[in-house]
Amino acid sequence: MGKEVEVFGVNYERYSVNKKLEKLARKYKINSVLEMPAHGAKAMPSIYSLGFAKDADNITLVNGNPKYISEWAKVGAKDKVNWVEETDLYHTKFEDASFDFVWNFAYIPTCNRPEELINEMGRISRKYIGIFSVNSGNIGFPIHRLVHIKTGIEWTHGDIRYNNRHFIKRKLQEQGFKVIETGFVDCPVWPDSLGFRDVRLHRMNLDFNKMEWEAPYVEMLVNNSFPLWMKLVYMIEKLPLPQFIKSVYAHINYTIAEKVDQ
Repeated sequence: MGKEVEVFGVNYERYSVNKKLEKLARKYKINSVLEMPAHGAKAMPSIYSLGFAKDADNITLVNGNPKYISEWAKVGAKDKVNWVEETDLYHTKFEDASFDFVWNFAYIPTCNRPEELINEMGRISRKYIGIFSVNSGNIGFPIHRLVHIKTGIEWTHGDIRYNNRHFIKRKLQEQGFKVIETGFVDCPVWPDSLGFRDVRLHRMNLDFNKMEWEAPYVEMLVNNSFPLWMKLVYMIEKLPLPQFIKSVYAHINYTIAEKVDQ
């Protein structure tokens, strides 16, 4: 099996998401992190939390792929990472209030019991939880849905209600969390995945978390060699546009919630 090299869109996604995680770490003084699960969204697993590598001392990855400790070693954070296997994400072995921040990336919509997972994330967290999800407001989202219909490939991306940040916010509030920040990341000038790369990967009929991945972003991060186009696109992303406009071209939405003492 050859390596699947992450494409330019995934590289930019990692660039934008990592910048947001770095800001969250400093803003909320996050020192310990749990990513649960540490899967990959048709990308290299176990490195979405790289944005916490500078500021956090304890980063725990649930059901990740330990071979990608190689990427953490490249950024000098190998000793900060712990790998944990959990057979039941809804009833984990972690003690109450074990981590400052518990989060996952592009997983909640595909989760069989999302409300139970959110509840467990809250139990484990001592301060905050975070949910990053593919944004259904992006103009590419309905096109992606249509591509699945036209090709006859089953929609495998889960409950699309959890791609809507307003729905996620409401669900968190229903479970007693205080939502303290919502917004968008990965907002380049091109539409989100239209589904053609997705179809190609589906037809390969492989377990994406067991594929061999190469992540050019990590090399860029290590060498501080981000291309000019990436920096320029990020400058456009950071323009203070109204949220309803940004939603049209944002690939990812995020919601940060704080635990409230009962």
